[in-house]
Amino acid sequence: MHASATYKHTTIRGFHIATCEMPHVESVSVGIFIPVGSRHESAAENGSAHFAEHMIFKGTQTRNALDLAISIEGSGGSVNAFTTEDQTCLETRGPAELLPHLLEVMSDMLWNSTFPDEEVEREREVIAEEIVMYQENPGEHLHDLLSEVLWPNHPMGRSITGSEASILGINAESLKAFTNQHYASKGITVSIAGNTTHAEVLTLVEKYLPQETHGKSPFESFTQHAASKSIPSLHDQRDIEQSHLAIAFHTSGRHSKNRHILRMLSLLLGETMSSRLFQELREKRGLCYHIASDFSLYEDTGTFEIHAGLDSDRLEESILAIQQVLTDILENGFTKDELAQAKRFAMGQARIGLETPHSQMSWMGDSLTSFGKIVNPVDARNTLDSVTLEQLKTLTQNIFIQENLAIASIGPHTDAQMIDILKHLDFTHQTTAGAV
Repeated sequence: MHASATYKHTTIRGFHIATCEMPHVESVSVGIFIPVGSRHESAAENGSAHFAEHMIFKGTQTRNALDLAISIEGSGGSVNAFTTEDQTCLETRGPAELLPHLLEVMSDMLWNSTFPDEEVEREREVIAEEIVMYQENPGEHLHDLLSEVLWPNHPMGRSITGSEASILGINAESLKAFTNQHYASKGITVSIAGNTTHAEVLTLVEKYLPQETHGKSPFESFTQHAASKSIPSLHDQRDIEQSHLAIAFHTSGRHSKNRHILRMLSLLLGETMSSRLFQELREKRGLCYHIASDFSLYEDTGTFEIHAGLDSDRLEESILAIQQVLTDILENGFTKDELAQAKRFAMGQARIGLETPHSQMSWMGDSLTSFGKIVNPVDARNTLDSVTLEQLKTLTQNIFIQENLAIASIGPHTDAQMIDILKHLDFTHQTTAGAV
């Protein structure tokens, strides 16, 4: 945290109000985080959270869509929104003196949208094109395939955008019902960072926030099923040159005591140019342009992933190379030098990553939505810096096991060919432990 940045947090009527005072900057970033996403939808509602996020830009009782755009951009600010599995966020940025105006417009968008029928129909076509765009992009579509195989028959396994079929069932009335249920739920966070004070923020939010919240939005919990004899996998055969591969392992959710160890594992395995996978598959063997590891944590579940774009003619060789890297880590672990270097990288990037009002706003919003408190960045860095080689080895042995494994792929191979190639991924020798 910047030496002159100060965090303050107040709860008003069930809303989290968070401020990072940064008097050294000239701008403010504002985020309103609503704890509802695609995992809060029923199968019939699939795509509703994302559709609603689009529709808050389409008109209120006093502004049409163009008025809303001009209200922000014509004043010198910018506005954006996004939907994930478990949250919806509306965010703006602008010169510090715009803060009252930004909050007023954001409040109007979230709590006074009218969902005009003609706008809903027009936006349905826009979202249908968005769905097709993602489906035709192998890197994007791979994420949806992987979610489906990780969380089958569960809201987490359905696309955030919905499908072309599911969005046909969404209309103005269903969107109003969805937002009435979720857009005033307990745990909504207003996160503001920049050249302002907490006292000013509290005065403004008292004016613009709804008068009350109701209970938290419910969601279907996830329980990992017993391992099957074959590796859960989905393959999309396409006439393209490159093979896109995602290898995932189930983990526990964001409240696990091992989440900081998981972060260090991802850094060591595939997040940097010096990481094991990058060095072995790209630098030493020339098997790919892109290979990386990452992880995602949710309330009650999570996943550790390896993504790669591979030469289809050498796919089997690439799978064997990935298996060898993971096997070596399982048997021998990482070195002291590797861990020390990864920690230096993590500490540096963590400090750099919180230099802007937008990054501080996102940090507070994610912290409060996920944990109900603002996680101190210094404490987070210290926890990450405490990770040991022994902890890493224990975690890999608990995660990299056959029953945690799921795979998605896109490329020119047939389903039968992929099944045969994927047999090279074998973690059956590992002690059964389950996601941690």
